[in-house]
Amino acid sequence: MYIGRFVIVGRTAAGTWYAGYRVSSRSFPNRRIVLGADRAMVLPTPDALPSDNPYIAYNCLRTAGDVLIVANGSQVDPMIEKVQAGYGLRDALALPLLALDYEHDQLNTPRVVAALDAANQEAWLAIIAADRLTVQRVQPAAGEALLIATYERTAPTPIALTGDTPEALAHAIYDCEYERPVAALAATLEGGQLRMATAAG
Repeated sequence: MYIGRFVIVGRTAAGTWYAGYRVSSRSFPNRRIVLGADRAMVLPTPDALPSDNPYIAYNCLRTAGDVLIVANGSQVDPMIEKVQAGYGLRDALALPLLALDYEHDQLNTPRVVAALDAANQEAWLAIIAADRLTVQRVQPAAGEALLIATYERTAPTPIALTGDTPEALAHAIYDCEYERPVAALAATLEGGQLRMATAAG
């Protein structure tokens, strides 16, 4: 099944919170996830054809203190700015989604978001589609994870992943059952320490 891009929140078997993201694509497979000191970026690969599509390159992960946000588009930046301005996570996710709306492409692709608040042990999943805006606090147990995707799985959906490190989780996300993987990301944020890893074919 093809579900497009998706975000994940979960906990390892030992209880460590993590977030994940996978780029899956039928139209723009020549992309990669590049790690920076405090963020991760989706960028075209060096061999990608030039494109004026505004939705194929963006920060897909950023942090602010004990908050980590991953998403499938440019909404990450204004969300982190809201967190830095003191907004709670519900509003920090909802307001930029409402302002930016879904991606106005041929498929009306939703924007999807996963967020972790390590200090308060909270996780959130959010989506804005042509017919709704949903921002939902979720509570996966140790060893469990939930995803929300742009297609088919547009409500929080359990996903079985194994791994205790960002490296292992990134590979598990890349290799999961859903079709057309391009690149995957997994991240943990503990005590202000951001750890990230990517996987690709």
